[in-house]
Amino acid sequence: HLQSQNQTSFRLTLEHYYVAVQPMTWVMIIYSICGLLLLWKPQLISVQILMAGGFGLHVLSLITRSIILSRPPTGTLYETLLFGAAIIMMVGLIILWRNKHQTLFLSICALSSAFLLFVSRGFVQGDSLSVLVAVLNTNFWLSTHVTCIIIGYAFCVMAAMVGHGVLLSRAPTLEKIMMPLALAALLFTSVGTLLGGIWADQSWGRFWGWDPKENGALLIVLWLIWILHGRISGHLKQRGFAAALALTNIMVALTWFGVNLLGVGLHSYGFISGIAWALGSFILIQFVIVGWLYYRYPKVTTHG
Repeated sequence: HLQSQNQTSFRLTLEHYYVAVQPMTWVMIIYSICGLLLLWKPQLISVQILMAGGFGLHVLSLITRSIILSRPPTGTLYETLLFGAAIIMMVGLIILWRNKHQTLFLSICALSSAFLLFVSRGFVQGDSLSVLVAVLNTNFWLSTHVTCIIIGYAFCVMAAMVGHGVLLSRAPTLEKIMMPLALAALLFTSVGTLLGGIWADQSWGRFWGWDPKENGALLIVLWLIWILHGRISGHLKQRGFAAALALTNIMVALTWFGVNLLGVGLHSYGFISGIAWALGSFILIQFVIVGWLYYRYPKVTTHG
């Protein structure tokens, strides 16, 4: 009993300092500044070190949340954005470590992570350290299905932003990592969707029920299969593949947030309100940007 009291006291102390410091705000600021500086001067070692420090603070914040809540930090829509941003930055730093010429990709990762952290602030209503509804209160499935699917979303966002970068900059280094990122996105979203079906079978007695959230996950998988097949078969050239990959952002946004606006389905714990206009604007802006880049720079690459 005394040990339980000590643990509770420790978690309350951690929660007090977490709320007071607001570490995710500082992480977002660090990523934004570093991403912009790397676009200006890609070889600034000090900026790369600062970004690694920001990532360290990011990971420490997620660990702190896990200790406070006694569960993985992927239980709410807000937390999935925090976790997805961390995955994006981790991949960016790993690729930089393996290839010193990938500072442009690291900048894309930093700005993408900062954007996800900025968006996440719109999903906090009161206390962000909230108790989960009963259907989500399972550490096993939060650690497997949810974690896997959010990693898949993170790879989708990275691949989409690299697609934007290829259309804009014609950078050969970005062209080389489009396919690996798309394949990683397909792998994690596919496995995550299958794990979600197993969880649904255990919780609701059926593997698949054409629930909006399930359909959204399937939509991403089918989209990735289509564009990868198009590229491998030669029906999509490099520029077309980059444009299709860039539009993956729309698929992710519709699945991550959009299907919740339908107001039906068993995933009622994920419903959100007040973002219809923001989501519609984001989709329209994506179509305009990708279309403009596609026709503005018609000869992005000489390969395929």
